[in-house]
Amino acid sequence: EARLRTINKFATVIETEKSRAPLDRILGLNSFNMESILSYDPNFFDDEDEKKIHNLELVQSVGIKFEGSLHAQWFNMFMMDLLRERAADLYRTKGLLSFHGQGDTKFVFQGVHEQINFGPAQKPWKEGEVRENKFVFIGKNLDRAELTKSLMECLYKEGKK
Repeated sequence: EARLRTINKFATVIETEKSRAPLDRILGLNSFNMESILSYDPNFFDDEDEKKIHNLELVQSVGIKFEGSLHAQWFNMFMMDLLRERAADLYRTKGLLSFHGQGDTKFVFQGVHEQINFGPAQKPWKEGEVRENKFVFIGKNLDRAELTKSLMECLYKEGKK
């Protein structure tokens, strides 16, 4: 909460679970107040000397898919390492996953930078459905071969722990 206050000290913090929030606390509040902003920052509307320029040519997306079931611990370690090393380069991540030992439970994840939401999908794997893991990474400086190799190393292999 302290970190949020550094971004906007006027904002009301509403705790949510899986992004579910009471709508009456966030809609129709008319909370934008010009006077309070100008009293906090009289130069709010002044032109910035240096405008931020976004080079969208650097942004790319990488989609990867392969069959099999992932080893949960190896996949979690891969994601932790990836986010620790590359969070600034990863704008969005999402995927559909099959984990060894989880029966017919299909898993999904989605993330923005280092914030990842992970859990079971609404529908399980169907009987006979191919267990295909699918990943999408959107960001800059993405290496498809490196990501594919690292993800394939997360596949469960009989006899290895």
